[in-house]
Amino acid sequence: MDTSSQPTSRQAASNSRRAGLKRLQVQPPPRHTGHQKQRRSSWDQVRQTGEYIKVHKNQLLQSVRGPQPEMALQSFYGDVSSLCSRPGTIIAPPHLNAIIGATAKAWTLAQPRLSQQKQEHAHHQMHAFLTGMFHRLQTLLPDVEARQAANILWSSAQLRLNPDALLPGMTDSLAQQFMVDMDAAIGQEFANVLVACAKLHISPCQGELLKAIQNRLARADLCNFDPQHVANTLHSLATLPAAAPSTEVLDALCQRFGALLKSRQAAELPDAQNIANTVWALSKLKHAPSHKLAMAMVGRMVALCHLPGHQPTPQNISNVLPACAELSVPVTQADTDSLASLLLSPNNRHATWQHYTNAAWILAVMGHLRQAQLALMLDQILVLSGNPGQRSAPSLVTDAQLTQLYQALDWLQPHPTALAQQQSAWSSLQGKLHSLRPRHVPNKSTFHGIRKLSAALDQLQLPFKAAVLVQSFWVNAVVHSQDNRAQPIILRLSSSDYITNIPDRLTGRALFSIRLMAKQGRLVDVHQNMISDVITVKQLAEYLEPMLTAAAGGSLDAYRL
Repeated sequence: MDTSSQPTSRQAASNSRRAGLKRLQVQPPPRHTGHQKQRRSSWDQVRQTGEYIKVHKNQLLQSVRGPQPEMALQSFYGDVSSLCSRPGTIIAPPHLNAIIGATAKAWTLAQPRLSQQKQEHAHHQMHAFLTGMFHRLQTLLPDVEARQAANILWSSAQLRLNPDALLPGMTDSLAQQFMVDMDAAIGQEFANVLVACAKLHISPCQGELLKAIQNRLARADLCNFDPQHVANTLHSLATLPAAAPSTEVLDALCQRFGALLKSRQAAELPDAQNIANTVWALSKLKHAPSHKLAMAMVGRMVALCHLPGHQPTPQNISNVLPACAELSVPVTQADTDSLASLLLSPNNRHATWQHYTNAAWILAVMGHLRQAQLALMLDQILVLSGNPGQRSAPSLVTDAQLTQLYQALDWLQPHPTALAQQQSAWSSLQGKLHSLRPRHVPNKSTFHGIRKLSAALDQLQLPFKAAVLVQSFWVNAVVHSQDNRAQPIILRLSSSDYITNIPDRLTGRALFSIRLMAKQGRLVDVHQNMISDVITVKQLAEYLEPMLTAAAGGSLDAYRL
């Protein structure tokens, strides 16, 4: 996240707050007399110090790419420390913001190029240097603005370094300064603070910072949030357990993202990464966008598929498709075909077996998977797994991902009365998948209330098997007819996996399991409350009988003993 430049809307957002405040950054009047000359001299020193830091920052970022990045860092630390120790030098919050930001950028470039031993030594030097900088910052906290507090927290997160580890209380102090100056903050600062909290796994000021930010997001005009700000904000809220964003906050961010999708300015339109992060976050939060917004996001992704240089990456597609499926977004077959075609393109050299596995399962969840698509995906997975020069190998296909592939195959299984050609094509797919690895049997689920359910079925004189594996899903019980003359009745506890802002809409994952099991028999959902301790076996049997009768077509005679 680049913090080097900010939108011009900042000035409009903070002019009223800055009017009347005496800050060192304010331009001096053209002529001064008496004590005003001293102020002019101080301002000149502040400007010169800023120029000095800027020059050394640029030198650092260039030399850190050289053969001795650790020496470049050490030289920068020495030069800055020497500057700070000079008599009469004025170090202001913008200077410390620039110093800490430069350190974070340089360390990100240097770390991968350092040996383990040099990394440890350089890390120790960095800690010592930044400790000194944070001690200087502590005395200037009242003058720290929202932008500076946000950038310092973000830079600390880039270093994977909680400021409290260097100077106890510093993280909360920066958070408090951000809250004090929050009215002047723009989208980038809100995103930076939330990204820092997510990366460092912190909730400053005992959660008050997150509450204040969310209150602000829910009621403020988000016109200065660009697509990346919205995406990063949502992504951070989704990965911060302490955040628990309200529906109002998520709706406000969705509304802003929708407005950006309608922009006539090409620079304001979300790119594939923005859309992928936004949709992924909404899926993680189980917050469904409006159908109009969801279709606009997918439509933009599809349009980008045809723009060279802007095409979605396999990872972008792997983020968007699962999210659409999980949120039960009504995506068209044509749109999913466009995304799948880009993923399966022979020119796409960045797709991995994980991408193919995820896409196969997700397209099945959405009901859009075609036999030809699964065949191509399995061919690619087999090629990757069979080539020792690739990182992929059969052992790396996890049991969970193998289960996904078999569930995708189960979804495509034709009806027993289907044409022989369809049956043959499906059998060919089954052979390909089996050559990768045989079907994995998932661990047996622990069913609460299985004894009570069994007793109720016994009372109804229905033959059954308890804890049965059906299409890779464990179900509570299956009732069989005499001599298998009728379809089995599958009983399972009703899912509690719902979309948070649409309580009666199940997630795509839950719907898929229902559809797969329904292909194997007549599905009956048993409400969770009916197996609670307050419900007797007799009451459960009385509850089940009419539901089972309806599933059997009006009579249970074919099933009774």
